[in-house]
Amino acid sequence: MSDYGTPGRTPGQFSVGDAIGYGWNKFKDNALIWIGILLIAAIIQVVLNLVFGGFSTSSDMSAAFSVWRIIGTIVTTIVGYLINAALVRGALHEVDGNKPAFGSFFQFTNVGAIIIASVIIGVAATIGFVLLIIPGLIVIFLTWWTLQFVIDQNEDAITGIKSSFRVISQNVGPVLLLALALVGINIVGAILCGVGLLVSIPITIIASTYAYRVLTGRYVAA
Repeated sequence: MSDYGTPGRTPGQFSVGDAIGYGWNKFKDNALIWIGILLIAAIIQVVLNLVFGGFSTSSDMSAAFSVWRIIGTIVTTIVGYLINAALVRGALHEVDGNKPAFGSFFQFTNVGAIIIASVIIGVAATIGFVLLIIPGLIVIFLTWWTLQFVIDQNEDAITGIKSSFRVISQNVGPVLLLALALVGINIVGAILCGVGLLVSIPITIIASTYAYRVLTGRYVAA
């Protein structure tokens, strides 16, 4: 059992291999739950898309349909934010040494901060992508651990974004290598008819949360 995060300890360092290995070990020990939560999330998204965009309308209904689609976009986006938060919550349980059950993924209360932080990051990333793509990638990279800070340390949206920016910018080398490795793993997962994502996504979230805990000097279970 690691002693990261105990009183008097300073933030540690991690290797990419250790982080990915940790993610794999935690996933395989609780694979059915992780695959199940991802399937549930996918079903929810499909249902929302069908409800808000799965039918045609006449020209007389075009205005009402447009409003309905706007509402649908907002609802679907917010649900997507909460699903991301649920996956992070599950990963935090894993690094705490607790195998999450389905209900454990939704054990967070600061929904407002999660949504606000996600909206700010989404807007900033969109502006960045308009500005020749690279600024958008930088925004996504530096705010990668915002939800970890918001959920794990109960920070507000702005503080969570700042905390993620600070820790990652101080550890660009190892975090960038981890990010590139995880992108590669997810590309392989997507190539395997998308089914591989049921494995690569949990590994990614757990591995990145492990790295967050190590670099912030907080507890990491064996």
